[in-house]
Amino acid sequence: MRVFYENTDITDMVQVKKCIVRDTCGCRCDSLDVEFENAAGWYRWGPREDDVITVTHNGYEAGTMYVNTIRPENGRFRIFATSLPCRARRKGYRSFVGKSIEEIIRGCAVETGMDYRLYGVEGNITIPYLQREDESCAAFLSRLLELEGAILKSVNGRYAAIGIAYAQDREAKRTAELAADQTGARYTRSGTTYKALTIKTPYAEATARDTAVDGRHMHLTLSRYPAMDNAQAGRWARGKLLALNRTCETVTLQSGFDAGKTALERINITGGTDMDGEWIAGEVEHDLVNMTTAARMNRCIRTVQ
Repeated sequence: MRVFYENTDITDMVQVKKCIVRDTCGCRCDSLDVEFENAAGWYRWGPREDDVITVTHNGYEAGTMYVNTIRPENGRFRIFATSLPCRARRKGYRSFVGKSIEEIIRGCAVETGMDYRLYGVEGNITIPYLQREDESCAAFLSRLLELEGAILKSVNGRYAAIGIAYAQDREAKRTAELAADQTGARYTRSGTTYKALTIKTPYAEATARDTAVDGRHMHLTLSRYPAMDNAQAGRWARGKLLALNRTCETVTLQSGFDAGKTALERINITGGTDMDGEWIAGEVEHDLVNMTTAARMNRCIRTVQ
């Protein structure tokens, strides 16, 4: 393992006791939780918020992380860093009137000193009105993109808006054959699966349906989203229903360190169990000291209309 602090390789000057990298998306950003021996020595270095730190290991790169929290613990020095700089955590208010999705993302990127990219997201769609309400830019963008059937990933100083359909349609990098009692595999079903979801406002109303869910399940109506026409209400109803239903089934796979596993990776599962089907990783945790990897995945859903 190599540790770089402010672009300097400090590996030979530190003793790493803990190093966990979380590769994630949505309302959470990538993070690095690293613990060193000799807290006194670190104080002399004068570490500060937004210092850049990253780690590499056997071809794996954690990406650019910005120091968020610095804390001594029992003679050790713990640093928690995230893929978002501290300025991106600042909450605020802002109104967007007649702006496209790309213009909104660009405005948030400029405010927080970041770059941005769109993958499988129609950036030219105009949002008639949207309010950022005491939220960080990342939290606000995550909320908007969820309604638009997409997800936010913050990585290497960049906001990446990624369409769920785009991510799900990528070719699976691997296929895993899992038995019901497979060691290191856990399947869970939680939350409510909805048959239909309606977005209703004084100006518009539209309903989305999941054709794979039977009629015994709930029909949810939401009125807190400011859809200004039926097309927007329909788009947001589909996005919100997809966001709710795709997180109801989870498979967690634990293994030895696997540098190839990343957030939003596609994987197919076979074996004749409830886990069979197409999955996409929502979060991957790499422990670079104990050399383990845990991936939490959600089922791919293409039945929302």
